[in-house]
Amino acid sequence: MIQKQILFASILFGISLPGCQNKVKDIEYFCTHKVALDKENKIVPWFTPREKAFDHFLHLRWDYIKTKVPNSPGPTPRSNYPQYYFYCGFKNNKVQDYDTWMNDVAEKIPNWFENARLYYAYTGDTSVMVIIKNMADYYLSHGTSPASFAWSNFPYTTTNAGDTIFQGFTSAKRFQLHEIQVDHAGEMGLTYYRMYLYSGDKKYLTAAINVADVLAAHAKEGNAEKSVWPYRVLMTTGEAIAEYGANWTGCYLLFDNLVKAGIGNVDKYRDVRDKVKNFILEYPMKTGYWTDGHSDSDIKSNTYKSNLSANNTTLCMFDFPEFDPEWKSDIPKLIKWAEDNFIFRSEPGEPSTMWGANIVGEQDSFMFKMDYQTARYAAVCARWYAVSGDESFKEKAYRSLSWVTYCNDSVGMAFESPVSKNISTWWSDCYGECPRMFYQVFAGIPEWAPPHENHILYSEGILKDIQYTENQVKYFALDRNEIVYLRLAFKPSQITVNGSAISASQELKPGSFKLKDLGQGDYALTIWQKDAGKVLVSK
Repeated sequence: MIQKQILFASILFGISLPGCQNKVKDIEYFCTHKVALDKENKIVPWFTPREKAFDHFLHLRWDYIKTKVPNSPGPTPRSNYPQYYFYCGFKNNKVQDYDTWMNDVAEKIPNWFENARLYYAYTGDTSVMVIIKNMADYYLSHGTSPASFAWSNFPYTTTNAGDTIFQGFTSAKRFQLHEIQVDHAGEMGLTYYRMYLYSGDKKYLTAAINVADVLAAHAKEGNAEKSVWPYRVLMTTGEAIAEYGANWTGCYLLFDNLVKAGIGNVDKYRDVRDKVKNFILEYPMKTGYWTDGHSDSDIKSNTYKSNLSANNTTLCMFDFPEFDPEWKSDIPKLIKWAEDNFIFRSEPGEPSTMWGANIVGEQDSFMFKMDYQTARYAAVCARWYAVSGDESFKEKAYRSLSWVTYCNDSVGMAFESPVSKNISTWWSDCYGECPRMFYQVFAGIPEWAPPHENHILYSEGILKDIQYTENQVKYFALDRNEIVYLRLAFKPSQITVNGSAISASQELKPGSFKLKDLGQGDYALTIWQKDAGKVLVSK
C-alpha cells in the first residue's frame, strides 16, 4: 500500500492554491488527510480500517451537525436556531463564517429528511429524526404561501440569507418576491407525505395534499418547450417565469404515493402522474436536456443541462423500474450522459479525474467538481453494477466514493468543492444530498458496509420502530411492496412479516427474501415484503 500524506497545505504551509490540493516536496496534500493509494496508484479511503471508512464518513457528518454548529447570529428569534436554518452554508472552511447568499430551503429540507430517515434506519438513532422534524415544522409554519395567492398554501423554495419568514430569494436581483422553483416545491410535498408516514401527524398529510392539489390544478401536457409545469412561477399571480424544466421525479413520486394509498383526488392524481412520466420519457430522456438551474440560478432555457435532474431520474428507476419499460437500456445511457457532460467537461484548470476517481460537476453554468455530485455518481454506478454485474461500474463507484471521504476533515467539517476556488460549503449538499447517496451504494454493494455489524442499508420506503440487538433486527415498514436491504453479522434462521414466515428465493420476488454469504459470518439480506407491517429478522 502506497501512502502519501495530505494536509491542508494552505493552512499548514502558508501556500495559497485552489481548494485543498497541493504538493510539498513530493508529499501530496488533500483536505487534512493522508492520501492512501493502492498498488495501482488509485485512491482508497483515508480512514482505517478501510472496511469501515464509508460508515465512519456518515457518522462524522451527523456528529458535526449535532455538536459543532453554532446558532445563527442575532437578533432573536434567529439566534435561537442553528445556522443551517437560515443560511445556505459557510465559507473559508470556518462554520462561523456563514454565507450570506440564498437560503435554499426546499432543496435542504428534502435532502436532510432523506439523509435522516436513512441514517435512522441504519443506526436506530432517533435523534436525527427529531432534528429534521423540527426543521420541517419551522418551514411549514414560516414558508407557505397565503390562501389569497394564485398558487395558495404552497411551499416557498428559497429565501434571503437570515430571513426568518421565507418569501423568496430577492437580494441578488435574480428573482422576484414570491417566485419559486416548482420542482423543489413538489419535492417538499413528497417530504411532507413521508413525514406523515413516519410520524402519523395529519398536519403533514394536509400539507402534502395541498401541494398535490395545486400541482394537479396547473398541470398540462408537456412538450419540447414547455414542461408539465413551469420550472419557475410567481405564486401571487401564477405567471410562468421559466417554462421548461426536467427535475420532476419528486412530483411524480408525490402523486404515485397518493394514488397507491388511495388518498385525495386519486383519478386526477393518476392522470397528472402519467403526464409527468410521459413528459420525462418523451423529451429529456430523448433530447438530453435535463434542465434545472438549482434554486439560485436564473435559467430560462429548454436546452440547459443539470446533473441533478438526470440523476434523480436514474435513481428513481432503480426503485421504480415500472417508470420506464426501457430502464435497462436507458440507465447506462444516463450514466454515460453524466460522464460526458459533467465529468469530462470541467471548469478551466480543474481535473476530471483524481487518482483514478471520476469527479463530477453540477450544471452547465457551474461545472466545479463537488463532493455531493461525485457521491451521486458513485450511487448510480454501484446500483447499476448490482443489476448488470459489470465490474467496471463497481470500480468507478469505489474510486469516486473513496474520493468523497476526503471531503471531510477528522471531525466532520465538509469541503464542498475541494479542487475549486472560493466555493462555499452548502448545508443542503454536504449534509443532506451527499451522505444519503452512501446508502444507495450500500444497496448495490453491501460488502462496503462495515463487517460484523447489523445494519439496514437502504429502503426506498419509510421504516420506523427500528430495533437492533446482537441476533435480531426489527422494524416496521409503512409501505406495501417494499424492498429492504440489510447487512447482518449472523445467519438468519427465520424472517417474519406480521408474524408469518417468508421463504428464501434465488430470484427475489414479492413475499420472499434473498440471502448472500459475505464470508466470516456476515450476510447480505434483501427482503421483498408484499404487505406493510412488522418485520423480524432472527438468528
